Amino acid sequence: MLGVFSRFYKPPMWTMDLAVVTLVWTVMLAAAPALKRGEHMAITIIVDKLPQRMYRFVVFVRVIVYFIILLFMVVLGVEYAWSMRLFTIMSLDIHKTIPLMAIPVGMGLMLIMYSLSQFIPLDCKENNFSCKNDLDGVPKL
Repeated sequence: MLGVFSRFYKPPMWTMDLAVVTLVWTVMLAAAPALKRGEHMAITIIVDKLPQRMYRFVVFVRVIVYFIILLFMVVLGVEYAWSMRLFTIMSLDIHKTIPLMAIPVGMGLMLIMYSLSQFIPLDCKENNFSCKNDLDGVPKL
């Protein structure tokens, strides 16, 4: 708010950097609840028309690929954040590791939430979240 109100009369230099850092953290922390609620984007037009055996296989591959991508993002995010530990954001006087750790933390939370949602069914009556995992409702091979 300080940056908005002082925009036309010498705004502090750190307000823009602080806004960027908090935006990155907010987006990465909000990704896990969005995944849990099923609010992430998915295009299933072709997959829904596949025969049951092929549908189950494609869904299984999608779950495995999703796990691998999330794990990959956590590992590379930690490595990248660690490599930037010597650099600082001058206006905030903090290491660049702090904003960059949003990626592995957010992806780690998504990995935990996605893993749990595949093995622990959610109760539809107690909350408004998605009531099944990706493999529910798919006939066994």
